[in-house]
Amino acid sequence: MSETGSLSETGRQRPSRRRFIIYGLLFTMTLINYFDRTVLSIAMPVLIQQFALTPVAVGYLLSAFIWSYAPCQLPAGLMLDRWGTRRTAARCIAFWSAATALAGAATSFGFVFFTRLLLGIGESPTFPLAARAVREWAPVRERALAFSISGSGPAFGTAISAITIAWLLNAIGWRLAFVFSGALGFIWVAVWLALFRDPEKAGWLPENERRMILRERAPGGTSEAHGMPLKELLSYQTMWGLFLVQGCVNYTQYLFLTWLPTYLVQSRGLNILHSGLQTGICYLGAMVLMIGMGRLCDFLLTPAAVQAGKRRYAVVILAFGASVMVLAPYTSSEVLLLAEITFSLACVQSVFVNTYSLTNDLLHAGRSIGAAVGWIQLGGNIFGLAAPIATGYIVAATGSFTSAFLLAGALLIIGAIVTLTMTRRPVGEPMAGVAVPV
Repeated sequence: MSETGSLSETGRQRPSRRRFIIYGLLFTMTLINYFDRTVLSIAMPVLIQQFALTPVAVGYLLSAFIWSYAPCQLPAGLMLDRWGTRRTAARCIAFWSAATALAGAATSFGFVFFTRLLLGIGESPTFPLAARAVREWAPVRERALAFSISGSGPAFGTAISAITIAWLLNAIGWRLAFVFSGALGFIWVAVWLALFRDPEKAGWLPENERRMILRERAPGGTSEAHGMPLKELLSYQTMWGLFLVQGCVNYTQYLFLTWLPTYLVQSRGLNILHSGLQTGICYLGAMVLMIGMGRLCDFLLTPAAVQAGKRRYAVVILAFGASVMVLAPYTSSEVLLLAEITFSLACVQSVFVNTYSLTNDLLHAGRSIGAAVGWIQLGGNIFGLAAPIATGYIVAATGSFTSAFLLAGALLIIGAIVTLTMTRRPVGEPMAGVAVPV
């Protein structure tokens, strides 16, 4: 094709960005995911009084979701690789939405604990599913942006949940707040089933954009790519490195997700409505920052750098940036405290964006993307399971959150070191013309 013809084709393609509909669906999926996770954290000060919960009991209740979510990660990834993106999303989101609404009927600690176990099972395919959809729909040159859009859903979901649920608790009570949260997922499922198809089959996708996606989603989507057995996948050091990195960073994610509203109430003297507002401000700010960080990564990383696995350096820088949260217990200014937490949250979420992208960059067996992301999610949630429980014991023993923040900061630094040393090689045989990371 001549240069003029190439430019003409590019010009015709550029106005069409309908693939962003898929990115938007993934954004709202992860938004609802975290909305449903967060509702318990926001309602916890009320439940502490209603069920006479101790700090240790609170830690166990806040972690209940992860008890089922973590061990289901790998089976969920394998199920996703078998069922495909469309069916897996519809079934699992309907399941977890029902579990969320059911919590509104709780009459005891045990009942709430049980509904959170169900929630964890239903939500377990979420991020392997998002990674698979991005691999199917996103050109490599905007992969981090696609992950940033879908990955900003948790921050936005937590933010609007913190604000909305805090208001609903005062307006209609905690039981109907859970029912409201659960209803959102059923609406999403209806829209998803109406719109989502593979790029090859999406009738609403212009033909020139379809060709561009199929051409540029290297090293392949999922339908035409090869896979590998789980045993072979886990024989690569890179997969173990990503497993540990995800865990070290996810500890901080769950510390904030489960304990931040209670921390603001107990250590900063805020009421529930004010703590919900401040939590929402932090997560909204983090969402904006992380989208900008994702766009910057796509701009700075050339295709050759992506193929060589150099996205790991972004993970290292962001993990160090997230460790600013260790300053929070020593910060008296409320404005500065919110800035520190916001920046830390943005860096944590951006680490996840880049670990998912790095997994896609390094994984040459494209059909195994669900299992690969399920594996690193398993690592993340084993550590995440420990965060609310360990924090409960630390607060009960010391009467403050300082040591809990310091522990999380130390794990972030360890995660950065692991990234540098254990994620340097591709997983599977490289495709022709793909550089091998060094």
